[in-house]
Amino acid sequence: MISVSHLVEDLIKNTPFLMDALGKGIINHSSLARIIKPQIEKTLFKDVQEGSIVVALNRLSKRSKKIEREQVKLQGLGDLTVRSNLVDYTFLNSPTLGAAQNKLLEKTADKKDVFITIAHGINQVTIIASQTLENDIKEIFKNESSICNLENLSSLTIKIPIEATKIPGVLYSILKILAWEGINLIEFISTFTELTLVMESKYIDKAFSAIKKWIDNLN
Repeated sequence: MISVSHLVEDLIKNTPFLMDALGKGIINHSSLARIIKPQIEKTLFKDVQEGSIVVALNRLSKRSKKIEREQVKLQGLGDLTVRSNLVDYTFLNSPTLGAAQNKLLEKTADKKDVFITIAHGINQVTIIASQTLENDIKEIFKNESSICNLENLSSLTIKIPIEATKIPGVLYSILKILAWEGINLIEFISTFTELTLVMESKYIDKAFSAIKKWIDNLN
């Protein structure tokens, strides 16, 4: 049987900005309980006491505050790297796609001044690279099925300390900042200690300033 606590948690989790505000203690739990009470009752097909919703919100708020405190303790974020003049090509997987990728990587192996990353999905492969490689990509992948290609992109790479792997919500915090700023991400690539965010070039200055300000406040 679904409990009131589970329903409240699911409802708040599906509204990230509300979860953030709850963790910061800037929402009145009683007022919020009155707002979400009809939705919870509709799901459970029965009347629910407002007090039980408030209790669930109190518990969720404490958990969120704990995560916020852990994130504030996080130090070492930095080394922001910006790259511009990037392109994004996405192709459907095929029996010949692997060979094409290898050919592109071989062609760029000695080019230290270019940026290239290849992300493999279940049915697609995305290549993000310096615009100087665009002609090579078009030629090498000319027989592949292209889903889309985007130009005028930039990337922001954030160095993340190893400790971040033990702290929940770190990547979410970064993405949340960009969402608050109205910055749309085209792609994001995560490795063990790096997060690369790809966006339209018109957003890069705003994104850099917002992330740098957040890191400076943490450190």
